[in-house]
Amino acid sequence: MVGAAGILSLNSFARTFAATASQVARPNFELQFNNLQNTIIDRLNAEVEEARAESEIVNQVDVFLIKAEKDLIRFQNGIDKFAFDNGRNINAAGELARQLDTLSIALTADDTDSFNKALTTINSVISKTTATNGISVGIYIDDGVTELRRNGLVKFDNAGTATQATSRADFADDAEAAAAIDAALAQITQVADVLVLKAEAAEGLSQRTSTSLNATVLQIQAALIANDAEKAEEIAKLQADYAQLLNGISLAFEVSQALADRLAAQLFNPNAVPAGSAVNILL
Repeated sequence: MVGAAGILSLNSFARTFAATASQVARPNFELQFNNLQNTIIDRLNAEVEEARAESEIVNQVDVFLIKAEKDLIRFQNGIDKFAFDNGRNINAAGELARQLDTLSIALTADDTDSFNKALTTINSVISKTTATNGISVGIYIDDGVTELRRNGLVKFDNAGTATQATSRADFADDAEAAAAIDAALAQITQVADVLVLKAEAAEGLSQRTSTSLNATVLQIQAALIANDAEKAEEIAKLQADYAQLLNGISLAFEVSQALADRLAAQLFNPNAVPAGSAVNILL
């Protein structure tokens, strides 16, 4: 049976034990809390990577837009190249028409040197034209430039074969030369008309392509901005959730520790024993 002195000795032991237990609880908690924190950080990192991976998957939707952008850029470059070459041919056609007028004037004036000079210029201009390839942009009307480059513009009858003239002497007489000039003028007028039509078609295509390209670029930028915002928001939410969890655990321990300390102080504090009690008499 335990007497009053035993109770007092138990009181001292219990107080010491409670204090010791309270002191031991904190480093144990801190150790466990640190382990838990590391576990949560690892889990957070894993979920952040998962969120980023999901965002990358969402970005795969943009692959179609990116491919469309590349295709439109390639198509636009094709149109620009076609329009450039076609424009040079239009300029060439205008120069050829002017040289034909000079050729006609020289023939009328019986000016052989001017005639031959104009004819040389005509042949030189033709050699600098380009046979445009509009198949890749859907414009493949025969403009006659290929035929010009192959057979020339001002031609004479060479034993039944139309051959490119290089001088006034190639013609049997002035009548043949005049007829050749008239035929050349009709031919270059037709070529110029087709070249202008092709230029208008290319301009229309370029405008529509530019509009589509701008819209596609804007869609890509909007999608990237939206994805970045959603990704950042999701990661921030994960971080906030785990921070609240850790704060909650830490706060719960502090409250529990404070209650334990208070209870230990009240239950095992000898000064809390009422005056005049049997325990005070023994003390």
